[in-house]
Amino acid sequence: MKYVLLLFGFLLSAQEKASFYFDFDQDTFNPKQNELFMTWLNKDENREILVINGYCDWYGTFDYNDTLAYKRIHTVQEQLKTKVNSSIFFNQDLKIKGFGERVQTRKERRYNRRVDVFYTIIPEKVVVKEVVYDDPVVYTGQVINKELEVIEKKEIIQVPDTDDLIDPVGLYKNPYATAKVGDKLVMNNLYFYDRSGIFVPESLPVMEELLEFMITHPKVKIEIQGHICCQLGEDPEDIALVRAIAVHNFLVANDIDDSRLLYKSFGSTQPIHKIPEKNEKERNENRRVEILILEN
Repeated sequence: MKYVLLLFGFLLSAQEKASFYFDFDQDTFNPKQNELFMTWLNKDENREILVINGYCDWYGTFDYNDTLAYKRIHTVQEQLKTKVNSSIFFNQDLKIKGFGERVQTRKERRYNRRVDVFYTIIPEKVVVKEVVYDDPVVYTGQVINKELEVIEKKEIIQVPDTDDLIDPVGLYKNPYATAKVGDKLVMNNLYFYDRSGIFVPESLPVMEELLEFMITHPKVKIEIQGHICCQLGEDPEDIALVRAIAVHNFLVANDIDDSRLLYKSFGSTQPIHKIPEKNEKERNENRRVEILILEN
């Protein structure tokens, strides 16, 4: 009796990001940016688009820049559609968000006039020729002591870092991108108005980094942990909890499912520096919000 074993494998691909830039008050590319975009678009690889985010600089009204951000997204989306079902595929849960001027991730205005596209390279299937055995075999998940002949295997060429290609500023790396289960990350430069859960406008980029991470890693669950400085014992207003909830509410308001989020107050029970602190630097480091990765 003959037995047939068929094996199929896949090469996995990591998530990528490409950023495309616009001139002031424009929602179409200038010739140079258009060339860069088309170079990226016409690469010989299949890509699944996960998220498209649009941004503006701070010049103009909120309403005007919200509209402009979505116009820029539309420009990119329409170009992507020209390759749909050939090399570009939209994820069924594609997320599109225009942040307008509310998120300023770079100091120079021109680098905030952009659209970010998050995607994965769709893996090529590795087809393995059927192997026929004259004797019965049991497949245990390990390669049997027979040689398998690969008849087709298309090598996956990793996309060069798109920041090198398109982003003249240099590399942008989301601080959460390499986080693992159990990691705890401080939301550096997240500042609130005194004794409140209202964060100052300059802290929006910090919030957006966390939001971007949660959008592009839909399996991640986190615990938002609030801490305060300066005083030992119970805080009647529990400002640490108020601030953890503020981060939670920001994420939920931007379509992050509440089931992925927990929040907790530690008050002053886990200071980085001994209380009372010696200086303002130590007080700022004790007064913080941390993100604990629960699932990834």
